[in-house]
Amino acid sequence: MSKEKIGFIGLGAIGEPMCQHIIAAGYEVFSSANKSREAIERLKTKGLTECDTPAHVAKEVDVLMTMVWDEAQNDQILRGENGAIAQLKPGSVVIVMSTVTPNYCQDLAAECKSMGIGFLDCPVSGMVSGAEDGTLSMMTGGDEDTINKCRDVLSTMGTVMVCGPVGTGQAVKLGNNAISLATYQLIQEVRATVTAAGVDIDNFMNILNESTGRSFVSRNFPMPRKTMPLRSMPEKDMSRCLATADNFDVPMPTLQACYDAYKPE
Repeated sequence: MSKEKIGFIGLGAIGEPMCQHIIAAGYEVFSSANKSREAIERLKTKGLTECDTPAHVAKEVDVLMTMVWDEAQNDQILRGENGAIAQLKPGSVVIVMSTVTPNYCQDLAAECKSMGIGFLDCPVSGMVSGAEDGTLSMMTGGDEDTINKCRDVLSTMGTVMVCGPVGTGQAVKLGNNAISLATYQLIQEVRATVTAAGVDIDNFMNILNESTGRSFVSRNFPMPRKTMPLRSMPEKDMSRCLATADNFDVPMPTLQACYDAYKPE
């Protein structure tokens, strides 16, 4: 059976190596430039087909993936002038891989369903290194049939982790990032405290990583420059996690304090 044709829009530091894995697995991949052309040009040498607009991409593909910054950029690609959704054929699938709110994905899923189009939310975790290695955690929300339809192509980029219905992938990703970001902030504060108390910082980190406070964040602290999150990412993701909690009247005072420490004046 022939492989699905894939659209992939959002070829940034993480999106480009993700797309490269799909191409390497033998899929025909189409894209249009989002913010810059450099990745498009690199991937065209590996087999990517460039289209002039998201609408043109949509006409060519069975599965359309977006890996852009936020809801506004997804709207521009999917719903804007020359947007993709209106040109997708019934039976195709939209996969939003950006980190956005669960509500946003649920609204998009309902819109797609009315047009006979499937939908998954599938934000990823693993940073640039995971994208390059093809070892991303792919936190997937959607119905079982649509997930199974897309499992092979998603698996080229990492491990598919089924979270539940549409929106739950985003809830899991936001929760994961909230824990990681709050932990990073706390480690910085603790390092300053133990240093002031006269403890050698390297010794402290070695002891921490053999003790009950250890975590992925502590073991990779400080993050290598190429895998460090953008300064604006903590604010973006924590604000969305707080908004999601507020939708369900769930208090998050610890995350709120961390968010207040990160956000610009």
